[in-house]
Amino acid sequence: MSPIQLQEKLFQEIKLKLPPHLSLVAAVSELLDVSHDSVYRRVRGEKLLILDEIYKLSSHFNISLDKLFQINNNTFLFNGRIINNSDFNYEEWLKLCVQHLQQIADNPPNQMYYLAKEIPFFYYFLIPEIAAFKSYFIMRSVLDYEDLKNAKFSLADDFGHYYKWCKKISDLFSSIPSTEIWHVENIRSTLHQIEYYKEIGSFASLDDVEILYDKLIELIDHIEQQAESGKKLTLGQEPTTSEVSYKMYKNELTMGDNMQLIQIANAQIAYVNHSTINFLTTFDEDFSNYTKNNIDTIASKSTPISVENQKDRLKFFNNLRNKVIEAKKQL
Repeated sequence: MSPIQLQEKLFQEIKLKLPPHLSLVAAVSELLDVSHDSVYRRVRGEKLLILDEIYKLSSHFNISLDKLFQINNNTFLFNGRIINNSDFNYEEWLKLCVQHLQQIADNPPNQMYYLAKEIPFFYYFLIPEIAAFKSYFIMRSVLDYEDLKNAKFSLADDFGHYYKWCKKISDLFSSIPSTEIWHVENIRSTLHQIEYYKEIGSFASLDDVEILYDKLIELIDHIEQQAESGKKLTLGQEPTTSEVSYKMYKNELTMGDNMQLIQIANAQIAYVNHSTINFLTTFDEDFSNYTKNNIDTIASKSTPISVENQKDRLKFFNNLRNKVIEAKKQL
């Protein structure tokens, strides 16, 4: 690969990582402290970047030079932030999710592949009551927020300042074509969380528990409607008004690991979940290709239940609903 081709590839990587509202030329101009015209000459390949400029660009935009120069050293470069209680808190994490989904939505053709260990977390933000409970669970039991250590959960609590971000996450997620591979046990983690808080007396009222179970069934019904129509939907949206494709598989053998593979424009991004809520991303071509091949292999050994296979689809979603109904009977 020639120096000019490498430079073109570097700018392509930078463009993919820029938020949609930022200009490539403006961002590079500010970082390198050169004029817009000078940046244009570099982007067009009329002027080669010097080593210091390559260092600044790759460092600032977290671009692997090993990948850029196609050096095979059996390493992969991942990017990510670790959530804490200060500079990067739960609300900032929600904003980051919005930023990533916006980047995907703004770079068609796009496609999301999700190998689910539990209900794909984007769905939690579809229904305010579930979003409130999951926010409480994350802040109390995952992030160990001090002010929630002894606080009981109530649907009457004010989670309103989170809802605008939850709504944006839900709307953006619904706009991205998706392929999801589920196991019938994906519902278990949420049911266990509700049951745990119920047993230790962390609900202000058992009425809230009953409502959460009802909302889980509402969520299951919504996802079943997506599977039946083969369309991604916002809550209450009619399938005839959606052009966003949705494919769903059930796998009875393999539980997923919440791995996501995103295809945007001419690139692939792999998302790796860790420490419950955190995630890492990589543009590494080898890693992303391996991830996509793994998802394809599991899909080939799974049963498609979107649009086709009505009997399998009905059985799968009835099993999900029955697990919620059985939990509700224990109230």
